[in-house]
Amino acid sequence: MVNARLEIRPPATEWYVRLSTEHPDDTFTLLTIYDEGSHFLGIFEVETADLSALLTTLNEIEAITEFEVLHADDGFAVVEYSVTESVVYSTTVRSGTLPPASVTVQNGVMLVEIKIPHDRLSGVIAAIRAIGGSCELLSLSRSGGIEGLLTTAQQRFVTTALEYGYYDTPRRCTLTELASVLEVTPAAASTMAHRTEERIIKEFVQGAESVHFRP
Repeated sequence: MVNARLEIRPPATEWYVRLSTEHPDDTFTLLTIYDEGSHFLGIFEVETADLSALLTTLNEIEAITEFEVLHADDGFAVVEYSVTESVVYSTTVRSGTLPPASVTVQNGVMLVEIKIPHDRLSGVIAAIRAIGGSCELLSLSRSGGIEGLLTTAQQRFVTTALEYGYYDTPRRCTLTELASVLEVTPAAASTMAHRTEERIIKEFVQGAESVHFRP
């Protein structure tokens, strides 16, 4: 799995493209969207200086069949909406991608953060382009954390070593004492320490393999 940050310029037919370009200073966060069969039901947050003007635009967008302001404060609102179509959502779901964890929209541009198998990422980008949008990969990094990096035995070693203070300064536990806790020989504990630390350090350095394509 990888963590990808994408900049998507959806087709102009997407309802939130018109909404956000007519209100370019507003920031929209798309929270949820569900396929109800005949329509899509979703919720978004918006930071806006003119909620009344925003609601007027929502009323004018044909794809929006109904909407309701669930909450409004000074400069902020939460809106539930029903829409007839969401091309980007449908395309990404058909490509086997779960809805992104974070989506913001400003002035027609979506910033998307998503966790996805690496081999599926190019398919998502191609699918967005195939429907007339553009998609730029801004950054990419491995995900999965310690569980995807270490074996079960290595995970046990490092968590036990942390618990007993082996990595504290000064150390509260020697390698021999740690071996006793783990019920292995000191030689086995030494080998386990070396291999575990090797994997963690290499992953850290290659996390410079975390690519950032622009600031």
